[in-house]
Amino acid sequence: MKKLSFIAMLLVVTIITLEAQNEMQALRFSQFNPFGTARYAAQGGAIGALGGDITSVVTNPAGLGLYRSSEFSFSPSFYWVNTTSDFMGSQVDDSRLKFNVGSIGMVNAITRDKSSGIVGAAFGLGYNTLVNYNNSTVISGINNSSSLLDDFTWHANADPENLSPYYEELAFNTYLMPYDEAAEEYWHDMQLDGYGQQLYRSSIQSGYIGEYSLSGALNFSNLLYFGATLGIHSVRFYEDIYHTEMDNDDHVLDFDSFRFREFNSTRGWGYTARFGMILRPVQLLRIGASVQLPTYYRLTDEKFTDMNSYWDSSSGITDAYEGSPNGIYDYKLKTPFRASANASLILSRLATISAGYEYVNYSSARLDAYDYKFIDENDQVRQGFQATHNLSAGAEIRLNSLYLRGGTQYLMSPFSDTRNDADTWVYSAGFGIRVQKIYLDISYSHSNRNEVYGMYAYTPGANEVSLNEVNGNNMMITVGFKF
Repeated sequence: MKKLSFIAMLLVVTIITLEAQNEMQALRFSQFNPFGTARYAAQGGAIGALGGDITSVVTNPAGLGLYRSSEFSFSPSFYWVNTTSDFMGSQVDDSRLKFNVGSIGMVNAITRDKSSGIVGAAFGLGYNTLVNYNNSTVISGINNSSSLLDDFTWHANADPENLSPYYEELAFNTYLMPYDEAAEEYWHDMQLDGYGQQLYRSSIQSGYIGEYSLSGALNFSNLLYFGATLGIHSVRFYEDIYHTEMDNDDHVLDFDSFRFREFNSTRGWGYTARFGMILRPVQLLRIGASVQLPTYYRLTDEKFTDMNSYWDSSSGITDAYEGSPNGIYDYKLKTPFRASANASLILSRLATISAGYEYVNYSSARLDAYDYKFIDENDQVRQGFQATHNLSAGAEIRLNSLYLRGGTQYLMSPFSDTRNDADTWVYSAGFGIRVQKIYLDISYSHSNRNEVYGMYAYTPGANEVSLNEVNGNNMMITVGFKF
């Protein structure tokens, strides 16, 4: 059962699960990589044991215990993504720029004049962007083998008594998918006259997941630090898809073109908690570990589709338009448990070297609703996704008041099928200037991944896809004030 099944999927890096929208929703809202501060981003996010940064509230809250003074910081960023699509040998570039708040927050530090027991505490309140969904993809090319109407017709013929009001009914009511009573099946013109139409698709995504955090940490004898965070997540996701096919060479009888539009949105909120510790056995070394409990989301999907058909002037067929009802559906999502371990070497006041590891088992995500148990979809989650092992590393060199930083991240593919090459690499660098009670940090991060973008299934199990390369870029500035 699919309450609001989508034919077109954005940012789908697998051919196997193209039809399973709900499974992909589970993955989409389970993945995140915090923007944090410029210091955090420049070092590849590997500062879970280093601490002393407001990003600790979403990585390892024990890091707040390393604060010696109170602090306020604000981290705006400029995020832009470049996407190159490759469809039928035709390559098209597109890009999208978005201003983003990476993080904003305040830490209140309390120190005690003693050397053992609880010698300090800190409390943090802040906001961090966990995911930025902004992206734009344009796909264009001559399609000599299939049409979106193939998807509609095979679904219609598989269950002719239950045409989807979001897909098949639109094609039928705009005369693109007539019914042959003698053959007792639906069909479309290109099945008779052949393909070769110009295909154009524009897909625009926007939205984010942001966390509002309340955190606290304790410092025991400057040796052991414990921290905890309560996080409230806000989810906003929107996608707008325009799919057009045009008979530019006039080889299909009567048919000129059609345009199909699909708008999807998801809004909701969730809550989670994370716990962390940092051990400092010697001044040279810090070892950290943290766990994040599953996030429990309450989400609402909304959907609208419409379709226009255009016909040759000599056909006698009237151009037509049909719109779907507005679809709304409420459901729940439990995301995976996460665990991480980090270590940092403190080379006097000259440099730091940090490394991190994160474990996330995406096959443990679960969907649920008051009127439907998502049995098939959750089974696909178990089979289609896997446990991932993400790695990060970073370094910082201090030259008086100037700090030079660099780092990298490897994010493992969440898909169990090895044919899905969805690994992501992130490279970053930056610098900072710290004078008395004010500091300024700047970072730049670049990510690269390949994706298989599924447009539609022209027969069961066979999908028309575009091979896309996605390059993300993030320029971040952090301004901080100590008090």
